[in-house]
Amino acid sequence: MSSEAPVGGLARPPETEAAAHAGASVRPTVRIRPLVPVVVEPGPGRFEASDSYVRRFWVAAIGPGAVAELLRLIRAATKGEDVRLPRSLPLLIRAGLVRAEAGRLVVVDRIPVVPRELRWRFPPSLAADHSRWISSRP
Repeated sequence: MSSEAPVGGLARPPETEAAAHAGASVRPTVRIRPLVPVVVEPGPGRFEASDSYVRRFWVAAIGPGAVAELLRLIRAATKGEDVRLPRSLPLLIRAGLVRAEAGRLVVVDRIPVVPRELRWRFPPSLAADHSRWISSRP
């Protein structure tokens, strides 16, 4: 048995007979997520999607993947494009950043302050920074 890397630098798993047959069962994670339309509407939030508040505090509250998908949804909505169904959609809906209605996703153009029920995830130093940030900005 050899443990050397392939000469071409591209390591690929061996093709299996099951993958070669049409109609072979595929894990659900491999299926293509459907496209959904996205629209943007004015929101009551204080921050633009590009504001550093979003990347600093919302990432700490809901995670970088969910924030990246939120920003992707906002960008797609402003361009009028459809997007693949986000993997973090349930989290974005619970956080109040996205809602589903009539077969489409609705995102807000302005991001609100992180709600109190999500701030428990902040370490003490970030919670203090958040309090200072909110009180110092109009």
